[in-house]
Amino acid sequence: MSRASDLSLVMREEYPDIEQTLGHASWSFHRVDLHRGLKRLATGAGGPGAPVVLRLGCEAIGVDCDKGTLMLADGRAVKNDLVVIADGAHSRLIEDFTGYPSTVSPTGRSIYRWLVSMDDVMADPDLRAYYENQLPGFTSWRDPLNDIFWVNYTCRGGTVLNNAVVHETQAGEGEDDLWHSSVSKEQVLAMLADFHPTTKKIVHMASEDGIKVHHLFKRPALSSFVRGRALVVGDAAHVMMPTHAAGGAIAIESAASLEVLFTGVHGKDGATVAQRLQLFDQLRLPRCNLTMLASNAGPLWRNVPGVEDEIRRFYHGPLPPAGCLPWSKEVRELLFHHDEYGAAEQALAQAQVTSHRL
Repeated sequence: MSRASDLSLVMREEYPDIEQTLGHASWSFHRVDLHRGLKRLATGAGGPGAPVVLRLGCEAIGVDCDKGTLMLADGRAVKNDLVVIADGAHSRLIEDFTGYPSTVSPTGRSIYRWLVSMDDVMADPDLRAYYENQLPGFTSWRDPLNDIFWVNYTCRGGTVLNNAVVHETQAGEGEDDLWHSSVSKEQVLAMLADFHPTTKKIVHMASEDGIKVHHLFKRPALSSFVRGRALVVGDAAHVMMPTHAAGGAIAIESAASLEVLFTGVHGKDGATVAQRLQLFDQLRLPRCNLTMLASNAGPLWRNVPGVEDEIRRFYHGPLPPAGCLPWSKEVRELLFHHDEYGAAEQALAQAQVTSHRL
C-alpha cells in the first residue's frame, strides 16, 4: 500500500504461504469471468454431476421455507426437497426466510469500478515505470484524510487492470440505481483530487460510461442460515464490505459444503435432508458471520471495540492477535487457508458414525 499523494510505500506484504498451501499463486478474476466460468462448469457436460438446467425469466417472488415451495411471478408454485436462497444483498426472499422485514442498510460507503487495458497502462511511461516491477497481487493507494482507498490488480491473464475505489457516498451518486450506475470521469477525478497525477491517468483511460458506482450495504448477522427446507447463502445471508475481498470466496466455500453434504441425497427421506441442513448451519454460520463481521468493521477490525464480542456469538476458534495488520499472515490464514471440503467431509463422517451408534 502506498500514499495516494506521493506514491511513497507505506507497507508491503508478500504471500508465499498461499503458494505453499495451495500449490499455486493467488489468482485474480474479474467477477464477470468468474461467473461465466462457474456457469460453464455447472451447465456443461464432463463436469462433476449432471449438468444443471438454468431456467431464466422465472422470477421468484416468495418462498414457503417449511414446505420447500417457491412462488413464481407467473403464478406457478415449485416444490422441492431443498430450496437455496441466493438472490443477493437486495434479496426479495429473505423476508420470507426470517419472518421480518429486510435489515439491509447502506453503509455510507460506495465503490467505483472500471477496467482498463494493460497495453494502455504500459504504453504510458509513468505508469510503466510504476507497474513493470510490481509483484503479482494487489496494488493500493490510500488517502487517509478523505478516507479513500483505491485498489487495483490485473486479471484476464494480465491483460486488463481491474480498479476499485472505495469512498464516502456522494450526494446524488447512483440515485437512478443503487446497485449499478454509471458515473462520469469528472466525478471520479474530483473525488481523487489529492491523488498523485500518475494514478489519475488510469481514470482517463476508462471508456466512456465505463466507470460504475456501487453502494455498499450491511445487515446484522443472522442467527441461522436454515429454516425448514430452505437455506440461504452468499450476500443474501451475509452482506459484507470488500475489506478482505472475501465475499465471493465465502460463498464458494458454502457451495463446497453443499456439494459434500447433499451429494446422493435426492429422493431420500425428509429426516436426511433436515440432518444435512443442520450440519450446513453448524459448518457455515460461524465462518460466514466471522468473515462478515470482520470485513464490515474495516481493515483494523481486531482493534475495533465490540467486534470480537459480536464474533464470539458465532465463532469460537482462534483469531489473529489484536493490532495485527490488514492482510498479515495471521489474517490470511484465518480467511483463506480454510478447507471447507475437508471440514464438511469430517462433519458428515462424524454425524454418520453417531447415527449408526444410535
